[in-house]
Amino acid sequence: MSVIHILGSDIEHHNRTVLSFFNDILAPKLPHSQMPLCFWVVAREPAQLGNYPALQVRVLPDKRALAKAVAVLAKKCREQRFFFHGQFNLGIWLLLLTGRIRAAQVSWHIWGADLYEDSAGFRFKLFYVLRRCVQGRVGRVFATRGDLAYYRQRYPHVPMQLLYFPTRMPLAQNLPRLPKPATQRLTILLGNSGDRSNRHIEGLRAIYQKFGKQVRILLPFGYPLGNDLYGHEIRAEAEKLFAPEQVEFINKVIDFNEYRKLLMPCDLGYFLFNRQQGVGTLCLLIQLCIPFVISRQNPFQQDLAEQRVPVLFHGDDLSPERVRETQHRMTQLDQTQIAFFNPNYITDWQRTLVIANGETLDDAG
Repeated sequence: MSVIHILGSDIEHHNRTVLSFFNDILAPKLPHSQMPLCFWVVAREPAQLGNYPALQVRVLPDKRALAKAVAVLAKKCREQRFFFHGQFNLGIWLLLLTGRIRAAQVSWHIWGADLYEDSAGFRFKLFYVLRRCVQGRVGRVFATRGDLAYYRQRYPHVPMQLLYFPTRMPLAQNLPRLPKPATQRLTILLGNSGDRSNRHIEGLRAIYQKFGKQVRILLPFGYPLGNDLYGHEIRAEAEKLFAPEQVEFINKVIDFNEYRKLLMPCDLGYFLFNRQQGVGTLCLLIQLCIPFVISRQNPFQQDLAEQRVPVLFHGDDLSPERVRETQHRMTQLDQTQIAFFNPNYITDWQRTLVIANGETLDDAG
């Protein structure tokens, strides 16, 4: 009986990345016993999701419909296994809480936002209490090194496995990498989206304090939708600190190649989220030998340290000279050995599917 992979939120760019990875990369490498690969996906616009001939994809119109479908199948067949990718929806949390899905049926790949409690709103605080009650009621979790350490503090009894999101990126190669030429004005990427977890206002102030006005700042702001009010707050702060031409908001969703092109002229990334987030952007910056600043609270620093990636920390003494020094160190990295780079995460995904199917590695050969 094949495991059913659940993409339970309508996050199109993440869902397309996962589906493309399974269709194009994993499916051709899997033994017949692990086929077919079945996915249930929330998508309001199925046509935008893409075509995946190697997968069996069932599209549900919203979170509620998907949770209901999971409930029906979980009750009908208690041996059915589910692999939840990233953020659950509330309906699925409730199924776990009430035991309508058994822990033995569930594998869970944690994405950064799944674990952390950044929002201060009353509604979110209630949801966090519920979520804490449920997060340990799964059979096995898969996550980054830092997220596993965070999860283990609350749920040490749950089996765990290291696994990285299949970030879309060019194949890691050890090509000659020369430091970027020094420029009078640093180009800085601030954040990876328009979500408040990026702490853009604090970032703008820190950049001004550390580097003054000799900067150009790029802010990706095409996701999530409906963040206009937050955007106005950031623009107001940017106008206090910098000339209008120094701060550029990218207000549209841009494709992978265009995003990579946007990063190329950058001298520095500045990311103040306190949770694991933006690993895809960090991977592209590492490949381009562009240094970045992260929060000391970001658990992904454990993964970066394990892979010997040099990083800068928010709150430390920063200067253009230190940025150049870190950039030079990045040119010395053996990128083919970084565990969260393509193709190094593929083997771990193959092992993960064996475990999710209830097999042992010996059974799978």
